[in-house]
Amino acid sequence: MTLDLSFKELVDAAANPNAATGRPLLVAIDCIDEDPDQPRRNFSEQELEELSQSIGEHGVLQPIMLRRSNEVGRYVIVMGARRYRAAQRGGLRELPAFVQDVGLPDRYAQMIENIQRDDLRAPEIAAFIADRLGAGDTQADISRKLGKPRDWVSRYASVQGMPEFLRARLEGSSIRALYELYQAWRRHPAEIERLCATQDSFTDAQARQLTRDVRVAADRANAQDQSPTVPPRSERCDLLPEAVLPRPAAKAREAATEDQTPKTRVVSQSTSAASLAIRVRYQNRAGQLVVDRLATRGSRHAVVLVDGAEQAEEVPASALTIEEILPG
Repeated sequence: MTLDLSFKELVDAAANPNAATGRPLLVAIDCIDEDPDQPRRNFSEQELEELSQSIGEHGVLQPIMLRRSNEVGRYVIVMGARRYRAAQRGGLRELPAFVQDVGLPDRYAQMIENIQRDDLRAPEIAAFIADRLGAGDTQADISRKLGKPRDWVSRYASVQGMPEFLRARLEGSSIRALYELYQAWRRHPAEIERLCATQDSFTDAQARQLTRDVRVAADRANAQDQSPTVPPRSERCDLLPEAVLPRPAAKAREAATEDQTPKTRVVSQSTSAASLAIRVRYQNRAGQLVVDRLATRGSRHAVVLVDGAEQAEEVPASALTIEEILPG
């Protein structure tokens, strides 16, 4: 729900509803005090000077709103602090004012008046909302009473949780931009603080781009951290089958295997292999491959019984030529 009240309607609503004439009183400026807890904290000197000149020429066209003070004969400003200051500067002795009968200030009426005039700075709005939350109001209460969307209230409510380097940029940045940076800071505090150090203020577009860049960089870093660890080159060779190893790596494995091979090994042969006679040729000598035992010099050697020899010998397997395979 949006609040659609003119300033005069706000004044009428806040004024004494039982006033018969509806006419403002003329109250001596010396009897008026400013409310120390009002939302508005800062006043532009240039605007005060311009308003003072206008009041000097045309008078105070819009009465201010007062409430009775606890001190007899004195009043506290509810609405109209800027007009009061400009009238003081212009030398006026009296101000037209409506006086509320209630003794307690209406904080929301003060806030509404300033919001409708678009006079409040972001830190002042944030301070007001923090004060109302501290007093027990919920964000939903504040949203309803001010006629502002919930997300508007949430952004300003988040200011009290922001780090100092973001709060320091509230004066020159939009609340949307700082809220965007704050949400990113909660996930990536170091990166956001480092990037913000190079800039004093941010627009909405700048904040969106900066937070997007931080998220992309973080996602890329996470993806790299989660990728499988690649073992050192020497370890990778041990994980590969011999068929795909580079030749030097295959030779290294072979040498390691041969060093660990016992000098005498008995390997059972299948019936079909044992029943075959494999005729081979080695250095122009014919012979027969001994298939019931392995060479002691490693898997790249074979045991051959050369024709006419009494004992078998171990020869390089690569030097053998198979000439014939016969039934045993």
